[in-house]
Amino acid sequence: MILAASAIAAWAAISATVTVAAGDSTRTPEPYRQSVERNGIKIDFEVVHTGVSAEQRKSFQEADPVVFRFAIHDTTTGAPIRGVAPAAWLDMRRKDEIPAANSCEIKAQKFITGGLFAQAELDLNDYYVLALNDDATISVVDPLFGFGATKLLALIPLTASGYDWVLTKDQAKLFVSLPDKGQIAAVDTATWKVSKYLETDIEPTRLTLQPDDQYLWVVGGGSSQASLAAIRTGTLELAARQRVGKGSHAIVPTTDSRFVFVTNGEANSVSVVDTRTLNTVKEIQVGEGPVSAAYSELANAVYVAQTDAGSIAVIDAKSLSVIKTIPADPGLAEIAVAPGGRYVFVLNRHKDLVQIIDTSVNEIVQSGSVGKAPFQISFTKDFAYINHLDTTDVYMVSLDQVGRKGVPLTVVTFPGGQQSLGGTGINSPAARVVQASGENAVLVANAPDKQVYYYKEGMAAPMGSFSNYGRQPMATQVVDRSLRERASPGVYQTVAKLPKPGLYDVVFFLDSPRLVDCFAFAVDPNPAIEAERNAGRVAVIALPPQTPPKLGEELTVKFRIVDQTTKQPVRGLTDVVIVTFLAPGTWHRRELAKEEGDGIYSIAFNPPQPGVYYGHVQCSSVNLQFGNPNYLTVRVLPAESLKMGEQNTGQD
Repeated sequence: MILAASAIAAWAAISATVTVAAGDSTRTPEPYRQSVERNGIKIDFEVVHTGVSAEQRKSFQEADPVVFRFAIHDTTTGAPIRGVAPAAWLDMRRKDEIPAANSCEIKAQKFITGGLFAQAELDLNDYYVLALNDDATISVVDPLFGFGATKLLALIPLTASGYDWVLTKDQAKLFVSLPDKGQIAAVDTATWKVSKYLETDIEPTRLTLQPDDQYLWVVGGGSSQASLAAIRTGTLELAARQRVGKGSHAIVPTTDSRFVFVTNGEANSVSVVDTRTLNTVKEIQVGEGPVSAAYSELANAVYVAQTDAGSIAVIDAKSLSVIKTIPADPGLAEIAVAPGGRYVFVLNRHKDLVQIIDTSVNEIVQSGSVGKAPFQISFTKDFAYINHLDTTDVYMVSLDQVGRKGVPLTVVTFPGGQQSLGGTGINSPAARVVQASGENAVLVANAPDKQVYYYKEGMAAPMGSFSNYGRQPMATQVVDRSLRERASPGVYQTVAKLPKPGLYDVVFFLDSPRLVDCFAFAVDPNPAIEAERNAGRVAVIALPPQTPPKLGEELTVKFRIVDQTTKQPVRGLTDVVIVTFLAPGTWHRRELAKEEGDGIYSIAFNPPQPGVYYGHVQCSSVNLQFGNPNYLTVRVLPAESLKMGEQNTGQD
């Protein structure tokens, strides 16, 4: 009895908290906060809206895009707890549910174990695979439903084919360049919809975001394009436009977001823009044909690959000057910095080589042969992945082998599909090989195969593939919805769209240091969604006949049409049609019903024989179609029968 009373008291306390914090329409519950402190750990839980106007923030409603945030601190020192992997789920409480003392532990175990009957209303640990397609769409699939049997969550239409794309650090916005339209599409990843098309007045090609996400930088493409635009990511407004050199461009920011470096392919130069003033502060001349650039935070230098000169220019990011030119061979293509910043990978497309630069001495220390026409470089924490235009093979270089001067690189391969990755001639610079979320694995977009393959490190071949539903993926990207340190140390957050209305337990699980708890959170109905759900929905209510229907007598069938939202009769309908069937379908008739007032409609007919008659009602003006569950049932008795007639309805 004491335990039961305690549970009821706890339930009452939680309910009261939710009512005050989230259910009082006279208050604005933003941000919504709760805290728990136990076992030397403090968790500050917070929910805030994202991407909605102030008028919509009077409560947390179904389908609202929000940020779920957990700040984890040590209660003794107050220091943030970094590098952990929390998990969280939203589980709707049943109306009669009284939380037990260990209910959070039970729920957490259920969700961790998984299974068909262990699905949360909202899983804050998901990730999604995106494909930038050749037909002006973006596919969004859920890979957790099983490889080869993925679920298409959304298909995002664009006004033109995308060329390049970039995702904000908080995973909330995806920007896509549309050169043919001169636009940037801003995609809201909480709703999987384009929230705005940004006009750039240039032919936008390459995109990059400052590490602090304050500005999106956009460069134009083609020999006549010599413009660089800065767009505020918060307001999605143009902040500045700068002239840069002519030619194709690559663009790279410094890690501290202080400068942006832009290569100018025809001008043989690099433009340096100060992100504080949004002005070009220097033009640095380099060798012929700068095609790619990469920044090393460890060296605080920008490395520029020059395809015609066959060399790599090293620009010091402090003095903004070339401090060394590293000789190589013509045909250089992409350049990329490995994790940690010590080593720089350079591809030579003409000689089918990968070369490694040690930034401590700014020299090429290793080389290795790769497949035909190497195209892009991607990294996990253990490997570099190199894909190619003219072969199906993806080459892997172990990062443990990198840096051994004079020792040839050893590479291993796996097939990235059935056809060569460049077989369609699609030339988007966006990555075709990306790391899978939280795994030692990569995803490979193969446009000719119309598939995205999943490769687990250490395997001889891909483990499976994600169907792209007949579309050619030019590039792939992962939107990670799991809780990660995105904003500041010890603060783990993700974005999501709120589920259907109800009172939820936000089940929080931290394995080490261990803490399991539930936070109460209420989601209110969204009036617009409710109205859309109920739009045109009516109930057909049968009215009993005054006398039992018998064969040989005219039968009048009456029914009332009621709006299910307002519960009021629907008057003035002129297109109410009823089709009457004699079971098992040997006789039927169709006629227009007449209105008798107060939402009552009727038809009259002479039944040809005893039996059960079904009346199916149709009314297009209130979106009531044939096959709906609003039907009538009438039993007609023989003329000599003394039994009572019957009349009832099916489901409303």
